Amino acid sequence: MSADRLPVVLPPDRELRRLLRHGTFAQVLDHCLNTHGLSLKRLQQQLAARGAHISRAALSYWRTGRSRPERDESLRAVRALEDVFGLPESTLVSLLGPPRPRGQAAEPGSIARERMWPAHDPLLTSLTAPVDDQLRYLTVHEHVLVHADRRLAEVRIRMVVEAQRDHVDRCLVYQWVEESALPELVEPRFCRLGRMRRDQAAGATVCELVLDQRLAAHERTVLDFTWRFPPGPELTFYHRRFTRPARELVLQVGFAGSAPAHCVPYRQRTPATAPRLGRPLWIGASNTVHLVLEDVRPGIVGLSWEWD
Repeated sequence: MSADRLPVVLPPDRELRRLLRHGTFAQVLDHCLNTHGLSLKRLQQQLAARGAHISRAALSYWRTGRSRPERDESLRAVRALEDVFGLPESTLVSLLGPPRPRGQAAEPGSIARERMWPAHDPLLTSLTAPVDDQLRYLTVHEHVLVHADRRLAEVRIRMVVEAQRDHVDRCLVYQWVEESALPELVEPRFCRLGRMRRDQAAGATVCELVLDQRLAAHERTVLDFTWRFPPGPELTFYHRRFTRPARELVLQVGFAGSAPAHCVPYRQRTPATAPRLGRPLWIGASNTVHLVLEDVRPGIVGLSWEWD
């Protein structure tokens, strides 16, 4: 952070001056809230009185660095924050830096969340979703159970994740169905279910998982949970979507009844691109097919099968 970002008239608070030179927007906001003795509720009220209407959840994310103001309405709120805290004009705005790319990957090699989950974008907006790159997926293990009637029953998931920044205490998980009622997220372990948004018409579900512990950068934890599905159509494929690279994926599909006659892996760059099929996979005596991959690139990895 360069000294040319400092306001012409420096505030008398020595710690605030230091943060304005070397800190982040989140650190300055947190410091100002503490020194002014303001709760997020009271701050929200003061912003509303100045014509800036921002949720307390958004203010909390800004304060902890899980997200930052980027939209026009949010930037108006930041200018109102400067007035609330008695800071010179553009003091806080200058801390934000250039906006991150939208509609494309913000990180080399990644895929923007709205491209990978287009049906979920309105739900993410309503959640004031944290930034997508706060966690790195080390291992993802999914076990899909298909009923004897060839319908999807449940998906059990275990993920080992690593924080990419400080103060990470939650993550979002997604589910999409094409022609079925929406699933329920059940049996969370090492985390608890937070907020949830659902859109039956779009087949979209977003759930927030609150971690058992707040992670510092490079700390790791494990998440277990299950998606349980109501009766739906005959299932002929299942896939996992990655917006960023993952170290390892283990995808298993177990068939409670007779096994399909044919099963192949496939990959897609995004839901809008055509799939590329791989070589057929063996379905063993346990009626389970396994796909184990290392260094998974962003995109879609799935299994497709045909019944007799």
